[in-house]
Amino acid sequence: MNALELIGLRTVAGHEVRAKRRDFYDRYDLLLANWYLLTNRIQQEIEEVRQDLHEELAGWRPHQAEPDWNAYADRMNMICRAGGVQLPLRVS
Repeated sequence: MNALELIGLRTVAGHEVRAKRRDFYDRYDLLLANWYLLTNRIQQEIEEVRQDLHEELAGWRPHQAEPDWNAYADRMNMICRAGGVQLPLRVS
């Protein structure tokens, strides 16, 4: 495998990570925008996810793999559904 192929693979992987990170934060922003409409239980679940991510990012170092944004985005999706918050349609 030559260097250009390796750089291309790394670039594609980087785009995927950024897309999942953006997906997580879009969901998080949507829930925060509806904060006072959510039940106490849903608010606590959001806080738990936020705290888990905060702790993982606090221990993260640049030479390590990024947090599993898929897992955090999935957790936010479940909370959105449980809270009855409409997820925006994503056009990619």
